Amino acid sequence: MTSLASQLRNSGFLGDLPDELLDALAGIGQARVFPDGAIIFRQGDPATQLYLVVDGQVALEICAAAVGCKRVLTVGAGELLGWSPVLEQGRLTATARALRAVKAIEFDGAKLLEVCERNPRLGYEFMRRVALALAKRLSATRLQLVDVYGSQMPAVGDPRTMGG
Repeated sequence: MTSLASQLRNSGFLGDLPDELLDALAGIGQARVFPDGAIIFRQGDPATQLYLVVDGQVALEICAAAVGCKRVLTVGAGELLGWSPVLEQGRLTATARALRAVKAIEFDGAKLLEVCERNPRLGYEFMRRVALALAKRLSATRLQLVDVYGSQMPAVGDPRTMGG
């Protein structure tokens, strides 16, 4: 097992995968370090890379002309950063900024998808974890909305919340 595979093992995100799957991921990963305040990626940039945070903290910010940039989430060790490439999204949906020095493993999205397609078990396990991470973030966003809007939010089943 390589040093990068050992970091993946200890990450929490992929830690319970068999060694051969971790080795396959380590073969396409690259260790990266971002100092305090560094911009890891910007909202609107092409979605080509994704990261697994090994150590440190990252602010995810959404920027809008009328209000500037607002932090919507803080990501730490064992969490995925920049998931857009594996879902084949064209552009990144947030800006990522290191709050503390960050150690991460960087993956090229296209190479990661190729490895997942060649190894269906790895693809399933990786995408399952991406789905769980996104579900966790959606839940956090919902809690933020409740904090902001409180009783003004329509109830589940209210016609205002139905698709259309």
